[in-house]
Amino acid sequence: MAVSSTSASNTTSIDVAAIVEQLMKVENKPLDAITSKIDKQKLVISDLGTIQSKIATFQDALKDFENPISYNAVNASSSNNKVLTAGGSSGALLGNYSISVGAVASADTFNIAGYASANATVYVDNFTLTVGEEDFEWTPTGSPTLSDLVTWVNSLGTNVYARVVQTTSTSEFALQIFGTKTGVDNAITFSGLNMDDGSPPTIVDPADEGIHTSEAADSEFTVNGVAFQRSSNSVNGVIDGVTLNLISTSEDGESEVVSVSRGTDSSETVIKKLIDSYNDLMTSYKGMTANSINSDKPGTFANNPTILNFINEIKTKFAKGANYGDSMEKFISLGNIGIDLQRDGSLKFNSLNFYSAQADGLQSKLAEGVSVGYTSSSNNLKEYLKDLIGISGNSGSLATLITSEGAQITDLNKRQLDLQDRLASVQNGLINQYSALNALLYQLSQTNNALTSALDAISNNSKN
Repeated sequence: MAVSSTSASNTTSIDVAAIVEQLMKVENKPLDAITSKIDKQKLVISDLGTIQSKIATFQDALKDFENPISYNAVNASSSNNKVLTAGGSSGALLGNYSISVGAVASADTFNIAGYASANATVYVDNFTLTVGEEDFEWTPTGSPTLSDLVTWVNSLGTNVYARVVQTTSTSEFALQIFGTKTGVDNAITFSGLNMDDGSPPTIVDPADEGIHTSEAADSEFTVNGVAFQRSSNSVNGVIDGVTLNLISTSEDGESEVVSVSRGTDSSETVIKKLIDSYNDLMTSYKGMTANSINSDKPGTFANNPTILNFINEIKTKFAKGANYGDSMEKFISLGNIGIDLQRDGSLKFNSLNFYSAQADGLQSKLAEGVSVGYTSSSNNLKEYLKDLIGISGNSGSLATLITSEGAQITDLNKRQLDLQDRLASVQNGLINQYSALNALLYQLSQTNNALTSALDAISNNSKN
């Protein structure tokens, strides 16, 4: 016990703060243990989150590896880009195609001049606008303006658009009405619109000068001698996986050539991405499960490696190799596509095996569709990862595990708060107890001093 005395007053006291501090060190040991558990549990959750993220990255790389589109890049080119262009997509039918464009699709365009302003009065008599097979009637009240007509046309929500433009630097304006889609099925006509003098605007053949400056028409073209007609200049379905964009007619009936060929082989890039993501995942796993036997720095799960047993299942399924084909009946080993498994569990790209496989048609094989660790459509590595982390990478059984581990922190935090409250009560009790003892010692010291003074006085009187 820390006791002190002062010679000046000959009083005795104890250091309450020092005594309580020493006693609380013992009382705080359970709290220190809980705090340590919370810190360790937070590290567990953090590392599980890291593993979850690494698996999600590996899952993305696996998706690319297994996706036929990754190997089905297609190049489509035209011999005359002034007449037509072409674009290819996965599954395009490779080859050369002779194409002649007889006509390009167009939309109706009307240009009605002779107005003094955008707000000039328009004279209508049962104005009817026909777009394709739809009829629309405008029955304005009062004195409608050109702007009113434009607003009404644009409010129809169909394949037509109107606007007012100033045609000269002086006050001359024109009403323009456009079809927003090409083809005869989207043709536009109107009636009931009169000019200022009451006469209707003359709609003439587009070949002549007049207000009908462009007429709705379909595109017409031939592919390898077969004639086609479409309402649009963007044409799909004529050549599998190829989009044709018609720009102008072929000169004198000449044919253009569209070449469709396989694009750049991305197999090496896709495979290396798969290797890198796998190795990154396994490096994290190895560090988290390291123990004092194989590492100077034991990992978070050194004493409980089984919590990450799902990594072993990933390794097993991956090492199984891949199946490909329509019903996954064909097998190819990882080594045969340039993926070597090292003694330390990591993967290494084997360029010699890869280029040999590439020369043997690897791209075409992978383009048939691939499944790693395949046993069935519901039992393979892709499905296992989906069950483990979901599709978005943050759901599945691993997310459930992380939630469960988080619940332990919640419980520990509650126990920590309860214990802190109890320790605060214990500390207050100790302070009160030793403060009372200190007060008692002070009183005893004061009594002792008084008795000593009285005895000294008696002794002195006897001597006198």
